[in-house]
Amino acid sequence: MTVSCWGITPGHAGMMAQVKALAHAIGVVPLMKQVTIKKPFALMPNVMLAPIRSCIVPGLIDAASDSLEGPYPGLVITCGRRAALVAMGIKAKSPATKVVHIQDPQCNPKYFDLVVAMQHDAATGTNVIKTRFALHSITPDVLAQARGEFEKTFSAFAAPRVAVLLGGSTNKYQLNAQGMQRVIDSLQTLLGATKCSLLITPSRRTGEANIRKLREVFAKETRVYIYDFASQNPYMGMLALADAIVATNDSVNMMSEAMATGKPLYLLPLMGHEGTKPAMFAESLMRDGIANPLGATLGEWSYPQSDEMAEIGRNVKARLGL
Repeated sequence: MTVSCWGITPGHAGMMAQVKALAHAIGVVPLMKQVTIKKPFALMPNVMLAPIRSCIVPGLIDAASDSLEGPYPGLVITCGRRAALVAMGIKAKSPATKVVHIQDPQCNPKYFDLVVAMQHDAATGTNVIKTRFALHSITPDVLAQARGEFEKTFSAFAAPRVAVLLGGSTNKYQLNAQGMQRVIDSLQTLLGATKCSLLITPSRRTGEANIRKLREVFAKETRVYIYDFASQNPYMGMLALADAIVATNDSVNMMSEAMATGKPLYLLPLMGHEGTKPAMFAESLMRDGIANPLGATLGEWSYPQSDEMAEIGRNVKARLGL
């Protein structure tokens, strides 16, 4: 049975990746849409807006957003607190549409057909599916394809290749110059103590000034690759071709994708990012032997691989009757 599907997020890369990953797991191809909620509604808690959900589409949507006019699809997958408002609005206007929200919607889950939230999220209920890791699309087939696409790109960088996944500032955290210098110091230490190559991909959240500093420091280092944001995104190729992976501890998405490869995973804490949900997730990975803190050496270890995405896909399909 073919099901039409919209994937709706505020446009953040991590949220879009999770929507696409869930859609892939249940065998649908989403039409991705980006929405912005008008102020002051964007600042209001979802629990306050949920009772007026029938007015949310299009009443609270900024004109710059993608169109959300009907007819509505058979399935809507949303991710992010603000996108949850859109999901509730669509469900109120089109009860036949199945609505699945990823992450804690920060309101009663009863407004959705299903909520897929991580264990550390507060959402609970009979229609809530709890996961340990962030949803991802990393599979052996995906990595094999990426390896073929990027093998030539990284052929000049000798093994062991270390993929470095850098996050940065969030709405609750600021990666300042001092914090970035600590990141650079750690990478310089690793580079100086081993014969590895570093394949570095900053994110938009890393910040222009921090990325500029990173490029300046490693400008003459032939063993370092830094993604330029202009060529084809090498993220999957880096995961596929790396012998080990380093990820900063600010993104559950990045850490989940890295550990899904089964490769040795090193975690690099960002200064001032202690006590956050991502930092606690990082600590759990280290407690379970999946990851180690980044030091000046590289090692080899393995850990059981989870088939969580396939199980989530089967669970969602069964509950929605797809």
